[in-house]
Formats: sequence, C-alpha cells, structure tokens
Amino acid sequence: MLEVKNITKTYTKNGSTFTALNDVSLNVDKGDFAAIVGPSGSGKSTLLHTIGGLIKPDLGQVFYKGENVYEKNNRNANLYRKKSIGFVFQQFHLLPYLSVFENIRMSDGKKANKKSIEYYLEKCLLLSLKNKYPSELSVGEKQRTAFIRAIISEPDILLADEPTGNLDPENSRILMSLITDFHKKGGTVLLVSHDAESANYASRKITLQQGKLI
Repeated sequence: MLEVKNITKTYTKNGSTFTALNDVSLNVDKGDFAAIVGPSGSGKSTLLHTIGGLIKPDLGQVFYKGENVYEKNNRNANLYRKKSIGFVFQQFHLLPYLSVFENIRMSDGKKANKKSIEYYLEKCLLLSLKNKYPSELSVGEKQRTAFIRAIISEPDILLADEPTGNLDPENSRILMSLITDFHKKGGTVLLVSHDAESANYASRKITLQQGKLI
C-alpha cells in the first residue's frame, strides 16, 4: 500500500547541516497500526510529514498504491493529502473563526455530510458543542475535533504526530480509543508518540535513531 524507499532529508541552519532522515526505507500494508518511536530529533515527525506529502525528501521516493507521491501534479498531490491521508497533530490547527462543526465540514472540499459529522460528534462527546468556537473548548475537546476533521473524508491512512502530547491521561485514553476504532474499521495508522502507553496501542513499532531506521 505504502512504500518508502531510501528517503534522505537534510536541513541547513546557520551554516550547519542536520540530517533528519538518512536512507530510510519501509513498507506499510493496508490495515497496519504502526508506532514510530525514538528519541527527540531522531526524524520521526519528518518521516511522517514526508509520507503525508508535506515535506519533499532530498533523495528517495514515497509510493502510494504504486504511484510516486512526489511525481504527482499539484491537483493530484492535493487530492492525495485530502482524500487518502488524514492528519492529527499535537497542535490542533483549528480555524479560530469557525465553529466546531464548520472546522470539520470545511476539511472536505465538497463539504462532508451533515449526518456523518453529527455521528462522529456524538461518538466523541462533542455534539452539544458543535456551534462553539475553538477558544471555548478544552484541550481534549479541541483534539477530538481535530480527530474528526482528520477522518471525516474516510482516508485510507491516519497520520498522528504526537496527538496526545498536550492531553492529560484521561483525554489521551479517549483519543487513543478513537484512533483504535478507526483502525479496527480497516484504517491504516502511523502514530508518532513519546508516550509509551499510546505507542502500546500499535501492533508494530518502527524505531528511528539519528535519522536511521533501527
């Protein structure tokens, strides 16, 4: 389903070069639930963003269903990010001038089905808050809103980058149970987490150290 081949990504800052990923290759099958683990600065988030079409590698290729993600034209690259991939980040990236319902609906270019949105809002204990704005939500409520936004278009792959990083233990468990439900319904999950408890939800671990796959 997803093949990462010999990915290398370097950054240059103040005259110094840092290698975030160093010749990384891996395969992800449909239905996998993999946790990407490793110390800070090991390249975990860069790998996730490269898979998601957000950071172009300096060398190497990313294939999704046999097609090179970084050889797609702009339209097809955007479709890949919007339809095939769902993103959940530690920072929620909710639009402050839109309500909970509107933030979720506008994530889908064709506007997601109202019944589908309300189904997930109820499942995530947010239905009574659908007309509230992000500033009126708790941290856990913001992250659950971001989760619904990520899956409302029914993507094949959910990329979760430290999704529990700002959450207390109870809200972390709620969010991870929602991610697990997505996986049980056939979704593929790649999770970056420093939290061992969250990583234990995965059935596979991908370990990075200093940009290399171990």
